Amino acid sequence: MPSADGSDDAVGRSGALALALDAVVPGWSWWPGGPATRRAAAAALVAVGTAFPVGVGLYAVLGGRNWVALSLDADFLLWLSIALAAAVVVRLAWLAPRVWSRRDRRRDLVAGVAIVLVVAVPLSVGAVGALRARAAIAPVFTETAEGAPLFDVDATPSDDDDAADDDAADDAAADDGVTVGTSTPTSTTEPDRIGEASLDAGGARTTTTTTDAPSLPGQPRSGVDPAVVADVQNILILGGDAGPGRAGLRTDVIMLLSVDTASGRAGLVSMPRDMKGLLFPVGTPLEARYPYGFTKLANAVYPIVSSDRTLRDAYTAEDIRPGVYAMAQAVGYSLDVTIHDYVLIDMQGFVDLIDAVGGVTVDVSKQLPMPGNIPGGDVVYPDTIGPGRVEMNGTVALGYVRSRYADSDFQRTARQRKLVAALAQQVSFTDVLARFGEVTSAIGGTLRTSLTPDELAETLALIGGETAIVESVGL
Repeated sequence: MPSADGSDDAVGRSGALALALDAVVPGWSWWPGGPATRRAAAAALVAVGTAFPVGVGLYAVLGGRNWVALSLDADFLLWLSIALAAAVVVRLAWLAPRVWSRRDRRRDLVAGVAIVLVVAVPLSVGAVGALRARAAIAPVFTETAEGAPLFDVDATPSDDDDAADDDAADDAAADDGVTVGTSTPTSTTEPDRIGEASLDAGGARTTTTTTDAPSLPGQPRSGVDPAVVADVQNILILGGDAGPGRAGLRTDVIMLLSVDTASGRAGLVSMPRDMKGLLFPVGTPLEARYPYGFTKLANAVYPIVSSDRTLRDAYTAEDIRPGVYAMAQAVGYSLDVTIHDYVLIDMQGFVDLIDAVGGVTVDVSKQLPMPGNIPGGDVVYPDTIGPGRVEMNGTVALGYVRSRYADSDFQRTARQRKLVAALAQQVSFTDVLARFGEVTSAIGGTLRTSLTPDELAETLALIGGETAIVESVGL
């Protein structure tokens, strides 16, 4: 029974307070006085259970890194999960025997359970969440070998180089007494037929038909001095149409983001998905098949490579998908630009990501007819949306960028650029933190990039900025 003067209650309150302090800083009560071994044990407990987790937290807050980069950094998520797990283990190992050894075990046990619920459970949930997020985003980042670009236009042989090689081969053949002829490339293109009229010995008119293959297209040249664009980084952004009810993946969204790293200025260029005539670097497998230019739509490069074992093997390098390498070569060679990195996201991932961050609001300039619903969509499209500000979930946003009934493919690509910018502007730290598991799951299941987490965060910030994009056009 408690004493008349309430001393037992005072002792109980002090015991509960001591437990609470031990939960915050395990080992603190061993620090003052006592043998050296006891103080050393206390220092180890404080270091592992408190200083280490606090240090990881301070790094996150004061390290100067973008919060998006931190949330997508597998190394940081691993350290975070280890720190939180260490905090939980140390506290449980420290509190359990102390609760058991106290005189009033029932009251101290209640206090101990309360402390565990308040301290250990949130830390445990955080540790598990960090590990799950790390596992989800593990496939996202696929860096190129030693930071090399996907396609280096400066390493591609020029027409002058080809001519010099041909001249050297002709000279070598002439030295060996070999007559040098011209070879006709194999092509599905019908060659030009040229008729030449003449008179025979009897005065009758005859026509001789000869077949000449059209000349191969040369490497496109922009005429821009390479020194002028030495600080420009080009990022290929691909949006695939893979998702429920669709087989394979076609890159219906093809954008090139060019960033001047010195000034931070950027341009965003869209390429129509139905553009024809893409060229491939000389000597590559697709150039051998299409020497006069790609005869299919631009969005067919990816699935053609992905579905052909020979082409897959030829374009496989590191962990980057063969179709991405082929698209980088086609876009870089055709536009005479070096492609340094890429970002690829498919249709279903687009829907999931927007839903995960709570939707996006877009200012629709005019009434826009909506396309047919995608299989598995969570809402039924209205016949039209806009004009005005429209709050969109992932399904409606996808319909907004897919609609092609009211305008042309040029306006369609403009809507794609507008939605990307709106999403980058509106996503906040609290949005991601509140649905962290959903966001990382959506990103991990559908996004692939050669950018690092910090580079991806900087790219999103740039796209979402109000003044950084100085030019946004569609080819």
